[in-house]
This record gives sequence, structure tokens and C-alpha cells, in this order.
Amino acid sequence: MNRSTLFRGALAPALALGLLLATSCEKPPPEPAAVPLPAELKAYVLFQPGTHWIYQDSASQQLDSVWVVSTEMTEFRLVEKRKSYLLSKHEDFRLRTRSSRGGPDQVYRVRQYCGFPGRGDGDDTYPCWAITRGQSLPASTADEGDTQVFPYTIPRDRARTDYLFGVMQPYWHSRPLAIGNTVYPDVMEVNIPIADASEGGWPAQYYWAPGLGIVRQRVRVNFLPHTRTLLRSRIVQ
Repeated sequence: MNRSTLFRGALAPALALGLLLATSCEKPPPEPAAVPLPAELKAYVLFQPGTHWIYQDSASQQLDSVWVVSTEMTEFRLVEKRKSYLLSKHEDFRLRTRSSRGGPDQVYRVRQYCGFPGRGDGDDTYPCWAITRGQSLPASTADEGDTQVFPYTIPRDRARTDYLFGVMQPYWHSRPLAIGNTVYPDVMEVNIPIADASEGGWPAQYYWAPGLGIVRQRVRVNFLPHTRTLLRSRIVQ
């Protein structure tokens, strides 16, 4: 065996080791930023402590005060376990409200259904975002229920009955809508025809207005409607 053959034989492992070290030292590509919540979505559903609403029940005429207990801004990350592939990353929040009627606090969260990085809104066929509402159970590891109560976005003035697996039936009004003694613009009307887990499993209906949140809510308990309409509010966003 000549010297050149010996040299090449000794060099091969060194080259392989060098390539391995170079590959292992390469930094992974930077992770994309979280998809932000659309500003219009936040106008309907995201409120800060200091916010409170006063509602009146149409059946009993009793007043109910609801206020924001806490608002936590976070980022949601969904990773494919086997390949560590980032499937979804978006802004998230956990909004907790409390009622003078008593009972569990209500918790609002975000779900995104568009692919990552995805658009920040929906299209003519499917909304990208849904707000869920459930009951906070401090003694449990999870909140009760997970009912979708608000979609973003959907076409205006178009009735649909199959959004998000048939859980909710929304209608986004382009014309001002009179609710009680007040006329509201851009109302999102959402019907929960089967069962609203955040309201004891009874059918429910929500009317959302930008900058105010829920301006009317109707719950049908044993086929008897209980309608709570907004009288006044103090909003912090």
C-alpha cells in the first residue's frame, strides 16, 4: 500500500466527522411569528379588567351585573409530535367573567381553523377563528364545556346552518339592528340550536356588537326563553 492510499484512508473518517459536526452546528430556521388576532375580532370579544355590563332579564325583570375578572394574553402552539413540525401558532387569550347571579365564572378562549401560517380571517366558505365559551371549574384540570359562540369572519347577510360542524348558526348583519331601546351596527347574531355547554346544556342565542361584546343573550330552559338585554356598560379594551 502506497503513502497516498494510506493518506486517503486516514482522511476519510476525518472528513466524515467534520461534515457531521458542521451539520449538527447548523442553527434551525427561526420560528415564524404567531398569527395575530384580527383587530375586528378583538373589538367584539376581547375586554380588560374594569369592564362590566348590566343586563335585565325579560322574564323576571331582575338586573344582572357581569364583569371581567381577568384577561391573559398568550400564544397557542400546536406541534406534530413525531416530526416536531409546527402546525399552528397564533395569539390566544383567556378571558374570565363573573356574574352577580352566582354560579361558575365564564371563560372565553380562541380556536383557529385555518392552516399555518394561514390568513388572519376567513373567506366565503369557512371562518378561520372561533371564540369558545365554557364554565371555569377551579377544582378541575379543565373548564366545563367548549361551546363555540362567535365566528370570524363570515359573509354578511347570508344565513348558514353548517358553520363549524353545525355547532352554531351565525348571521352577520350589515344593517343596524334594534335590540331593546338601542340600535347597534354590525351585529353578529349566533344561534346555538342544540345545546350550549356554558349554559347548562340548554339552547342559546347571542347578539354581539363591536366595542360592547354581548348585547343580548337568550337561553331556552325547558322551552321557556330567558332573555337578558344590555342596559348599560363600562368598557375597557
